[in-house]
Amino acid sequence: MYVGRFAPTPSGDLHFGSLVTAIASYLDAKKAEGQWLLKIDDIDKQRVKNNSVQSILKTLESLNLFWDFTESYQSHRLEEYEFYFEKLSEMNQTYKCDCSRKYLSDNAKIGEDSYIYPGFCKNKELKNYDNFATRMEVNAIPIVVEDRIQGKLSQNLSKEIGDFVIKRNDGQFSYQFSVCVDNKLDKITHIVRGADLLLSTPRQIYLQNLLDFDIPRFSHIPIATIDKKKISKSDDFKILIKNNQKDIWIKVLNFLNQPISKTVSQMNLEETIEHAIKNWAMEKISPLHSIDVF
Repeated sequence: MYVGRFAPTPSGDLHFGSLVTAIASYLDAKKAEGQWLLKIDDIDKQRVKNNSVQSILKTLESLNLFWDFTESYQSHRLEEYEFYFEKLSEMNQTYKCDCSRKYLSDNAKIGEDSYIYPGFCKNKELKNYDNFATRMEVNAIPIVVEDRIQGKLSQNLSKEIGDFVIKRNDGQFSYQFSVCVDNKLDKITHIVRGADLLLSTPRQIYLQNLLDFDIPRFSHIPIATIDKKKISKSDDFKILIKNNQKDIWIKVLNFLNQPISKTVSQMNLEETIEHAIKNWAMEKISPLHSIDVF
């Protein structure tokens, strides 16, 4: 059984880039006659904005993006995160870190995805553990990802990423760690998300292998940009839905290079979505990491 999901962060209203991911993941699941879940990534309380969850749910429903089962919330899973965090700790491959961002900017090399951490704190004897981050020790064995859109990615975590954080110094679990546990709990088989997360995938596979979790199949779609800049919620680039749901669907389908019916002007929203599901073709999506829109 195919199980996919959409996992927005409630830090504001959905924008066009969000809907590209939502619709792509929805179509891939429905074409496979699978389940499409909704997970609210609200673990980072500093980013959560009031009424964002209600806005996200309303927007998805207005576009006929109906999820299977009740939506889940990361904030309700802290006990599960702690359980698997302790399992990793028992493997003696984690250690505490007190490096500040300034220290890293002054002493660490820059990689493709932030600083490459060489283990500054690996042999330190730090006291008052609660005030420090926890890092996952990695090895030099390449992690290979066979992405359905981007093709093959091989990453040497030791050389290209370094030991990475799984729990921050404020006690919050990192995205790299929490998403692995979420996928386990939700029995996710396929992940469709933005290409900006491609380079983080080997870290998640590394953790999932350590925890003996099943590895989902990954598909990283191009992110929507304006003047080569990723659309973000801070840009206040909101989707205004006023009886233009079908137009939004068509714009997203065009962005994803999907077939549009010659008679689409005569179709209602339900018929447009039905055609999109029937004709969904992942192989038509561009392997570019970003595409300008509008």
